[in-house]
Amino acid sequence: MNSDTNNHDKHETIANRFGRTTDPLADYDADFHAMETEDGVDPFELFLDEQVRNRDHSDDYIKNRERHVRQFRDFMTGHYDRHPACASTRHAIKWARSFLNDGCTKGTVGKKLSTLQFAYSYFGNEPDFPHKTDFNPFGSAKGKIDLSKEAPKDPRPIPTSELRDVIQKDIRHIRDRALIVTGFKTLLRASEVCNIKISEVHIANSELRDHYPELGTHPALDGRPNALYVPHDRERNKRDRPTIIPLDDELRRVLLQYLLVRPDNGESWLFLSKTRGLKMDHTNVNDRWKEYFRPRYGPTDRFRGVSSHYGRHFGTTWFKIEQDWPRDLVKYLRGDIQSGGEIRSTRDAIDSYIHTYYEDIEDRYRAEVFKFRI
Repeated sequence: MNSDTNNHDKHETIANRFGRTTDPLADYDADFHAMETEDGVDPFELFLDEQVRNRDHSDDYIKNRERHVRQFRDFMTGHYDRHPACASTRHAIKWARSFLNDGCTKGTVGKKLSTLQFAYSYFGNEPDFPHKTDFNPFGSAKGKIDLSKEAPKDPRPIPTSELRDVIQKDIRHIRDRALIVTGFKTLLRASEVCNIKISEVHIANSELRDHYPELGTHPALDGRPNALYVPHDRERNKRDRPTIIPLDDELRRVLLQYLLVRPDNGESWLFLSKTRGLKMDHTNVNDRWKEYFRPRYGPTDRFRGVSSHYGRHFGTTWFKIEQDWPRDLVKYLRGDIQSGGEIRSTRDAIDSYIHTYYEDIEDRYRAEVFKFRI
């Protein structure tokens, strides 16, 4: 029995002794579900509207708070039959530990907990909600998890030859190989990989285009063969600008192999789940990375464990350090802010006058991108 379970049992004993409960919000679950489905009232949207969006916060601040709420909603939907506005301390702890186990820093997890603690404090301070001010599951969880500051860990410096071995020998499933090579070659986040639509992938192959008439039909790809379009405004795409990324011969090859066996069910998304043929989510993508790269490249005292974000680190390092790309070209590839708009304290004035486009990187990318020999 682990310490969390043991301590939970002790709290249950105390609650039973004094006629109390460790899960005081459970009785309101049905009403919160009914309130959303029948009345159209979403308590978290009300919180975000009244406490986050109507303040003079930066766009990044608002997006982060919205993302934290969305992540908790997804967690409760995927793991428990409970409305997210009726969480217990145990739910909050398990949610936080899921991020710690995925390699998130303690500081990042602390911020996620603080957002939900803020939401539950709002519920408790409003007379129309059943929450009480003397119980906040996220405040309770923060006191039971070690979130002390720690020195940030570096991503593990894995030689390209070792990565080749994993991709060539270990990743035998066609879809999984395409997923992971896409993450490496494009520097996309897991959420951005699963957000790719077939219309946003151009591969110059007539047979493939006959089978997928929508392949590469996005207007941004006109006159730009063998490329990928990544929008910035799709839900969970965290980039600051839309990006077009070249597809080198290796990535085109693995995508072609995958598309030839991909479920033909009319879905617009590129990557589909194995069992039901539905759109994958970022958790599915991250799980595939960990399946093939851990435990061999798991977390250590010095390094972070390899996860889906590793491809973004590896690619950034390759182009900036190994190939000596100018900073603005790497920022374009990553989808980072480049130019225009208000000059913020985190940006030099010159950044507002630097403009980088797909044509500035295409030839150099194709000539200098790393190869896995697949």
